[in-house]
Amino acid sequence: MRRTTREGESGAVTVEFVVVATVLFLILFSLVEFAFIFNARLVLTGAAREGARRAAVEGGVTDGVLECIEEYLRLGNVKPEEVEIDITPRQASYGTPVRVRLTYAYPVMTAMMRSMIGPTVVLTAEVLSRGEKVRARGD
Repeated sequence: MRRTTREGESGAVTVEFVVVATVLFLILFSLVEFAFIFNARLVLTGAAREGARRAAVEGGVTDGVLECIEEYLRLGNVKPEEVEIDITPRQASYGTPVRVRLTYAYPVMTAMMRSMIGPTVVLTAEVLSRGEKVRARGD
């Protein structure tokens, strides 16, 4: 039988594997982390869109609007209590612009990414809609 590696090369192969594996794991975990961040951003955008639509129909900030936003966030695995919800104006009549802005400090999961981008990533979603509620003259 013939040996395929020379004496002393087996250590070099091990070191090369460790270096390459470290870089590959760094890339893999970075991709996974960014996928979670992107998902949270999509959930925020969807919740803002649904909230703006509901606020436009209901004429501003109501319990139904806040429940709609919170339910959408829960379904997307984002804790509603960690999201800042800003809806302006509080009351909107027909044609009035209604703005829903959601801000979320996404907690970075991996220690490797925390050292590169910090402990949190601030995500913001803002949607503008037009009020559709027609108010009676006495309202």
